[in-house]
Amino acid sequence: MVDFSTLLRKPAGQAPKPKALPPGDYTGAIAKFEVGDNNKNKTPYVRFFLNLTGWPDSVDEADRTQDGPSGSHPIELGKRQLRRDFFLTDDALWRLDELLRSCGIDPSGRSYEECLPEAAGAQVVVEVQQYMNQTSGEIGNQVGKVVGAGA
Repeated sequence: MVDFSTLLRKPAGQAPKPKALPPGDYTGAIAKFEVGDNNKNKTPYVRFFLNLTGWPDSVDEADRTQDGPSGSHPIELGKRQLRRDFFLTDDALWRLDELLRSCGIDPSGRSYEECLPEAAGAQVVVEVQQYMNQTSGEIGNQVGKVVGAGA
């Protein structure tokens, strides 16, 4: 059992922000999905939560670490959860179809309601990109393309 009292005694305000991951194609898996419309324009979407499982070969060992209060330590990819949204509009559904097919899911003659649960657990390649927050100037991550690992 976790000892919360020890965790809560840590000095507040000193936790380092995780550094942005270097750009590249990471191996990963679709952890789960949800549907919603709580974006600015109320456009319906399906959101896939992505767990990263492996580094791209192009990322140097030095870029796989993060400085912390007790020195440098390896970045734990499994704790970095990213997400990718697919809009559920007539002009954008082809992107979702493309992802499903690349994950080995045949959508022919089926509804999205039937196909989406099959995507959970699918092995994928996640294009991790970097962007600069226009307000703070900080570098963050976003997900570009997501395709099935066998595609």
